[in-house]
Amino acid sequence: MASLKSILMSFFALAPLVAGHGAIIAAVGDAGGAGMALGIDPSTPRTGSRRNPFQVDTTRFRGQAAKTVGQTIQGGANKVEEGTQAIMAATKDSLPQVTAGGTVKMTLHQINQDGAGPYSCMINSDGQATEWTAIKVATNVPGRFGLSRATTTDFPLVASIPADQKCTGTVAGQDNVCLVRCQNPIAFGGVVPVQMAGSAGAGTGGGNTDTTTPVTNATSAAKTSKRPLARRYFAKRSDIEKDSVEDVEQWQH
Repeated sequence: MASLKSILMSFFALAPLVAGHGAIIAAVGDAGGAGMALGIDPSTPRTGSRRNPFQVDTTRFRGQAAKTVGQTIQGGANKVEEGTQAIMAATKDSLPQVTAGGTVKMTLHQINQDGAGPYSCMINSDGQATEWTAIKVATNVPGRFGLSRATTTDFPLVASIPADQKCTGTVAGQDNVCLVRCQNPIAFGGVVPVQMAGSAGAGTGGGNTDTTTPVTNATSAAKTSKRPLARRYFAKRSDIEKDSVEDVEQWQH
């Protein structure tokens, strides 16, 4: 099997690199509703890959928000309350309605090469974004170590809600809220607020028993990430476009 080093070397030799990203631009629950990730700006164009304006609302899990809800270039650290209010104002709908044992179906917009899969997902039950539990990904985004040749492409990303899931958060005036966080090995992704359909703990889905692994924080949930090595290769690439260099530096602070 090819090593991560050889894969990255081959990738960079064959494809021009700009600092890419993947953004969760839409989400629906198995019981209805609509949403997107915190920090998403619906007015951001999805037809290009350069930093400005195409990457400004993409979440990266770095800095003080690395273990919680991440940050964007445009808005800084994401905020659960304000971000959820913005989502509901944009969709003019309820949050994605999920059931225990159901799914949340997301649209992952891969802006550039380092927004690829595979993505890992986790859930927070109280809306506080401090404790996360890993959950299964039913449909993933193609890629290896967060890299692929795809650009400006939408992919389905489906996360499974555990059969015994409870959502107890109160966010933006909404009860029974959970947060679903998905990220790739290079720490791009997003956090989607969802709402348990009906009363907390009620659900019609089946299966999915024993699909979760408790973790203390999001770093542990994504501990299989290959970020350090991948990041070194991004930093060493000598012919990265100027805006991409600035973007890498932005995320290092």
